[in-house]
Formats: sequence, C-alpha cells, structure tokens
Amino acid sequence: MLGKPAGLDPQRCQSFNKTVVEHHFKLLQQVVEEKEIPWENIYNMDEKGCQRGGGRKSSPEKYFVPHGRFTKYKTQSSNLELVTIIECVSADGSNIAPGFVFSGKSYHKKWFKAHPDIW
Repeated sequence: MLGKPAGLDPQRCQSFNKTVVEHHFKLLQQVVEEKEIPWENIYNMDEKGCQRGGGRKSSPEKYFVPHGRFTKYKTQSSNLELVTIIECVSADGSNIAPGFVFSGKSYHKKWFKAHPDIW
C-alpha cells in the first residue's frame, strides 16, 4: 500500500526510540508499584485540534462532473473556527466524556445544562 508519511519534528524523532520508550515505561511501572496506584486511577489524555467547516486544505475527495464550458463548484463552509477535542481513557478501559474547547472570551451558563456530566 502506498502512502505519504507524516512529518515529525527532529527533536521528537530523536527521543522516540525503543530505548527511551522502554526506560519511560520502567520508570512508570516503578512509580505505580511504589505508590500502589490502582489501574482505574491511571489515565491517558489526548487532544485533537480540528477546524470547523473542514479547513482550507485540499480534500482527497474526487467528483465526476459533466464536461462542459461552465465552471463546477462544490459548497464549502467558510467557518474556520478552531475546536479542540479532549479525550481521557483509564488504564482499566473506562473513560470520561470527551471535552470540547471552543474559542471565545465568555460563555453562557445555559450552554452547560444539556448533560449532567458537564460542569
């Protein structure tokens, strides 16, 4: 299968090797055992930024359009607001509801009445 590799910062690349990763997990195991931390209290958090409206990058989607003298258009959102999605999963497999971070300077309390887990 052919694919295009993603870019990786040279400093991150230098630190991401088998020796460094194994050392990290040995240290983590040592702390977990010494402090007797239960699996349900060990979490991994990750965030993903995305652009509402799909952004301006060219899409890999292709369309069949009739050949003719008129230009063909596809509707595209002009909303380029950035949104951060945060997820958190425990080592025992449980998780907390994802969080969404929108840009803004203020919020309305009524936005957070939709679900009891949001506070």
